Amino acid sequence: MPEPSDPGRPSEASSTGSGGIYHWRDQLRVTLRALEPDDTQPMPRISPEPLPTPPDLLELLRALGVALLNSADSAATATQTLQDVAAVYQVDLQAMVMPTGILLRSSRSEVDLVTVPNRDLRLDQIGQVNDLVALLKTGTISPAAGLERLDRILTAEPRFPVWVSVVGQMVLAVGFGLLLNPDLVGLPFYAGLGLFVALLRLLAGRWGTLSVALPVIAAFLVTVLAVEVVAPFVRDDPIRLVVPGLITFLPGATLTIATIELAGAQIVSGASRLVWGMSQLLLLAFGVFAGLNLIGYPEHSGAVQAGAWAPWVGVALVGVGYMLYSSAPPGALIFLLIALYGSYAAQTAGALLLTPSLSGLLGGLVIVPLSHLLSKFPHSPPGAVLLLPAFWLLLPGALGFRGVSSLAMGETSGVQDLIITGISIFAVAFGVLVGMSITKDAGAIRRTWRLRVLRRRSERQRRRVRFSGRGPGSGRSG
Repeated sequence: MPEPSDPGRPSEASSTGSGGIYHWRDQLRVTLRALEPDDTQPMPRISPEPLPTPPDLLELLRALGVALLNSADSAATATQTLQDVAAVYQVDLQAMVMPTGILLRSSRSEVDLVTVPNRDLRLDQIGQVNDLVALLKTGTISPAAGLERLDRILTAEPRFPVWVSVVGQMVLAVGFGLLLNPDLVGLPFYAGLGLFVALLRLLAGRWGTLSVALPVIAAFLVTVLAVEVVAPFVRDDPIRLVVPGLITFLPGATLTIATIELAGAQIVSGASRLVWGMSQLLLLAFGVFAGLNLIGYPEHSGAVQAGAWAPWVGVALVGVGYMLYSSAPPGALIFLLIALYGSYAAQTAGALLLTPSLSGLLGGLVIVPLSHLLSKFPHSPPGAVLLLPAFWLLLPGALGFRGVSSLAMGETSGVQDLIITGISIFAVAFGVLVGMSITKDAGAIRRTWRLRVLRRRSERQRRRVRFSGRGPGSGRSG
């Protein structure tokens, strides 16, 4: 006996194209149903004891989870990716992802814990990890082959030699200096301070003791150089002179991702990232405070700013510098520049329509759909490669560093700077969350309309076959 049909749903015949006509109201129902929230309640297990997980797959999931977190993925994104990959290989995985550790459970008796080292991947590695994830989701390679490919990605040499990375940090310092609309006289000094920090980083890479205290030492030495060497030639606020040189230490992306995780109910992960990001700001502020206490805070009359054109040139230099510094994939520069200019233009519009502290709302809202769209073009890097530099461009870390430094020097304006920083970070995070939701809904709607196109194409094909006399039974005698 056939079951009664649900009046709120299209019939199987109309929704699948196997019979009847697929009406517009059916398409509307399917589209609206695609926008409904996902069911987050796990389905009960039917099997009393799941099959054991293959050892090579478990090893792959361990290494892949670490690589995703080191690619600046949020805990929720990394969890979903691991579960999707495991499902392709017929494994029901439960994962608890945190910035410093991953807990995996693939059966009632198999629980695995892996620690996550603090290692940031380059842009080319992030792109290759995302390409590997896309390949694993198709199930066309074995877990052993996937693990071998991941190992090659993580141990690969940078695309550019070391001296190119040093030049990239110099270009980054000049680019972020232009974003602050400085006196043009200070640009060579920005490049010099960027070169000095790059050399410190190279030295710390070979000397473990220096790497532990590198943020404090770099902030202290850059402050001393900025006040003693740069300030006599550039009559600008010393903090504005220090920030571009230390830009690679500022945890703007970490604070933004932490806020996104907190807003997404990832409390443990978001809180730990937030504490770590604030500790980085405090270490940098301590170095600045120590330097200014040693040599004193110079008077400054205010610099003659370059003009409104300077930040737009700075965006281009940030893109080029980030490509060289973080070894972006081949062909990524044009897409990186489009993403950076798109987010900065949205941020500029947000400053005009809203307030400067809320300008990151439009920037975060635009960057996610724009990165997703750009990643669809041929030879484009994955969206994650475009998102990370955009987080840096929104500069919540620089605002927070200025606020903490001002408080350390006893200035009351530091409280206001910290409040503006908090508002800016939450504005960026909220914009990114809304952008992610819009991108997800647009993908769901696109899939429903793509199914409609396939149904119509299938119906036309059946009509042509039937009218041509090659339908089923046409060759049989009556």
